Amino acid sequence: MPDSVFPAGPVFGPDSLVIDIDGGGPGDPAVGVHIRPDALNAGLAAAGRPTRYYFQPPRVTVATRSGSSDLDFSATAMVRAPVTPQPEYLGGSCTFACTAALPEGAEARIVQKLTDHDHADPPARIASLFAHGSGSPAPELVMVPITANAVSCVVEHPPSGPGPLLMSVQGGSGGGIDIQARSSFLVSFSPAAAEAVVTNLRDAAAPPFLVRNVLTELFDTGQATITTDVDIDIDKLHGVFAAAVPPGEPWPGGGAAGAAYRAALTAGAVRTHVTETRPATSGNDTAPTGTGPTPTVGPVLLGSSVASWLSDTDELRKAVFSLAKGSLFDVTDADAPQAGQGGPPAPAWWTEVFGDARVTLKSEAPTGGVHLQQVLITQGTVAVERTIEGGLAEVAAAARTELDKYLTVIAI
Repeated sequence: MPDSVFPAGPVFGPDSLVIDIDGGGPGDPAVGVHIRPDALNAGLAAAGRPTRYYFQPPRVTVATRSGSSDLDFSATAMVRAPVTPQPEYLGGSCTFACTAALPEGAEARIVQKLTDHDHADPPARIASLFAHGSGSPAPELVMVPITANAVSCVVEHPPSGPGPLLMSVQGGSGGGIDIQARSSFLVSFSPAAAEAVVTNLRDAAAPPFLVRNVLTELFDTGQATITTDVDIDIDKLHGVFAAAVPPGEPWPGGGAAGAAYRAALTAGAVRTHVTETRPATSGNDTAPTGTGPTPTVGPVLLGSSVASWLSDTDELRKAVFSLAKGSLFDVTDADAPQAGQGGPPAPAWWTEVFGDARVTLKSEAPTGGVHLQQVLITQGTVAVERTIEGGLAEVAAAARTELDKYLTVIAI
């Protein structure tokens, strides 16, 4: 490996090392942070350069206010005057901000654990990439590269009661892609929802909604080249897609497409055969094959967990929808969205296939047992979606001792 080797990115695949760190506050449970080594760490170590590791944001938490340790959360409820033991709620709202940042000081503690090898043994597939040696430069720790962050606040309806809680949410949509980024929300309450929020906070329980971040993260194949043979059963795929979004109804900006794609994999409507080829000098035990200036090892059929992980990448999703586009979908120019009605931005892979068009599934599936095939070659960057969530548990803990900081009830 030449001295000029540079980090490539976190190694592809499902394997990672989990390092537990404290949650950042007294009594907070430990947080498991997934750590991935750089795909070229062995070469970095051999060249005397710092090895690099990447952490994946593990959760969404309520952010603190600028210059304060108080949470950035404030709820207001309105009740009819005069206030009685069973007040009549008129409505309300709350504002809050969330972040995916690690607890303060966590990154330094993780680096120390990596330096001291104070952690469990990494999975065998990536163990050789935890290559930091005694006397080597201190390892580097950065966040997994993120290219997109679709943020939403979801109302969690109670399992019992008079009916759904009516809330409207403003904010979210496209979130930041650095570790300190904040996403802010304004949630307006119906009378029943205002009562539910006030009751929860007074009982030291979290408000009944969930913040969800869908992250698009980048990984790297390093010196490996991945070959994926894709086979699509068009008739079966139409059935899976129709179960996700009925024919004639617009697909919501790609939001349903990821789930529908995974359902197609499970149902066998999309089948993949994934192999790996790499230079013979990169630590493989099998005999080199091929001809040319750089002997190679492979193609080697990848294990089911790695193949499954690769089958859920943006490149595969884009390939399947591109192949099925003409057979299964009607694509027309989209109407301009009305003010305030724009949904979350579509993922990049969806936009590459459909642009901003209105997409609907055809009513009838093709007949005749049609199969479509494509061979994909992947070398270098791989984009994968991952979802993290938070249920505002921090607000519940804070309300237990400092309710007046976070809740205001106004009699009208």
